[in-house]
Order: sequence, then structure tokens, then C-alpha cells
Amino acid sequence: MALAGDHVVVKLDDSGGTPRQFANGDIISVDLPMTYDQHDVTGFGNTAHNFINGQLRAPVTIKGFITTTALTGTHTVIKGAHAAGSQVSLEVQVGNNATPTTGDPKYTGEFYIESYVPMIETGKAVMFTATLKPATGSAPVWGTV
Repeated sequence: MALAGDHVVVKLDDSGGTPRQFANGDIISVDLPMTYDQHDVTGFGNTAHNFINGQLRAPVTIKGFITTTALTGTHTVIKGAHAAGSQVSLEVQVGNNATPTTGDPKYTGEFYIESYVPMIETGKAVMFTATLKPATGSAPVWGTV
């Protein structure tokens, strides 16, 4: 599930563990897939394959514009946490055609930033892609604001 738009709020801890909210427009998409490893448990007498769910996979991909604003810039926050190897809290709030408010969905979890890739092309905006992987044995969750 990739989220994008004016009504998505992304908050991520900086390298010191302080939650920072990115400015509106800095993030262009957030991909929040939640998939399970599937294990084949088919017996010889079964006429169709049988599967059960294993462990959850929940990598997050964030894409946006590189900004260097003190404290809340995407480059400032993400590069710092990635370089420090810090565990970060991620919160993504999704508004219903408006700024997120009480009762709207939010996704939260603890992550490590696996990769931070700036993309610099002549004549284009400087963009980045960051990939986060769960940091604890607890799965990220969907809740409400």
C-alpha cells in the first residue's frame, strides 16, 4: 500500500530519539506493505496445495525531496538516524481528504533505517528513497490518531 498526498503526515525519530514531523510536501510516497512468509504444509493426500502464515514482513519505503531544514529536514533527520544506526519510531497518519484528526488511521512501529539513497539528476529536484526494516520482534500496527 503506497500512500501519497497532501493529507499524509509522517513523523520519524531523529538520531537523538526526538520525533520530527516532516513538512507538508516533503514526502511524496510511503509504502507500507505487510506480508507474511507462506509455508507449504501440503500432505501427500491433499488435492491442492495448503499454506499457513509464518512471520510478518513489514519493510517501509519512504520517498521524498531532500530538505536540509534544521531539526525537521528530511536529509537532516533520516541521514542522521541512518548514520548513527539508531532505532527510530515511525508514525504515518492518513487524513480523510483533510489533515489527519482523531479517528483517522495511523501506522506505527519501531524500525532501523536500512538504506538512505539520495538521487541527484541534472535539472531535477534532489530526491531520496529510504528503506526501513522492523527493529523489534513486535510487528508495526495500524491504529487510529
